[in-house]
Amino acid sequence: MLENLQQPYLADRGTIKEPSTLGNEVFEKLRADILSSRLQPGTKLRFQSLRDAYGVGLSPLREALSRLAENRLVVATGQRGFRVAAVSVHDILDISMVRKEIESLALRLSIQNGDDAWEARVVAAHHRVMLVEKAGKQVNEEEWEQRHREFHHELVSCCNSTCLLHIHQLLSDLFDRYRRLSARSGLPDAPRGLMHQKIVDAALSRNVELTVELMLAHIDEATRLIVDALSRSEARRKTVNARPVPKTSRRVTGKETLPDTGLLAVRRPAVR
Repeated sequence: MLENLQQPYLADRGTIKEPSTLGNEVFEKLRADILSSRLQPGTKLRFQSLRDAYGVGLSPLREALSRLAENRLVVATGQRGFRVAAVSVHDILDISMVRKEIESLALRLSIQNGDDAWEARVVAAHHRVMLVEKAGKQVNEEEWEQRHREFHHELVSCCNSTCLLHIHQLLSDLFDRYRRLSARSGLPDAPRGLMHQKIVDAALSRNVELTVELMLAHIDEATRLIVDALSRSEARRKTVNARPVPKTSRRVTGKETLPDTGLLAVRRPAVR
C-alpha cells in the first residue's frame, strides 16, 4: 500500500518518457506504480503520503489524480479524496470486449496502410520481446512489459488515426493492470508471447482476417487467465470471511468484546 511508497518514486524511470511539466511527471509516476500493482486496487491515495513519496506539491498531485480518474485508473470518492480503482471480473470482461473492437479496427487499418518501414518496426519490436524472454526466469519484468507494450503499439501504429491510438493506449493501460496483477497472484504460465509469432507472420503477409482472428484469440486467452486468477482470489476471500466467529468473548482487562461489533462492554462480576 502507500507505506511502500515512502521513498522516492519506485517505478522504473527507464520506461517513462521525459515529462514536460511537473503535473505530467507525477502523472506518469503514479500511472506506472498503479499499472505495476505497487499501488494495489482500492488503496486510499492520501495527499500527504503521496507528497512525501513523490516529492511534489498539492497542485501537481491534484492535476495528476484528476487525469488518472479520467483514465479510470483512479476513482474520486466525493469529498474524501481518491482511491486506486478496484478490480472485478465484470470490469475486465467489459475492458476486454471494448479492447477487441478497438484493436481489431486499428489493426485492420494499420495492415492496409503499413509500408516497408512499418513492417521493419513490427519485426524489430517482436525481436526485442523475444530477446527478453530468452532470459527465462531471469527475465526483467519491467523491461518485458515495456517491449511487449511497444510490440502491440507498432502493430496498430499505421492506422492513421490519432483518436484510435489514444483509445488503444487507454485500454492497454486498463487491460495490462489486470494482467500484471493476475501474474502477481500466482497466475501459471502468464500470457507472455502467446501467438506473437503467428500474429507477426499473418500481419506481414497482409492477411487481415487471419491477423485479426489471432489477435482476438490472444486477447481472449489473456482474459480467461485473468478471470481465473480473479475468481480464485475471490473464492479465497469468501472462505476467510466465512470462518465462524468464536462464541466465547475475549477478555480485555475486565472488559469483553461484543461479538461482530468490536465494541467493548463492562464485564459484571460473577455472583458468588
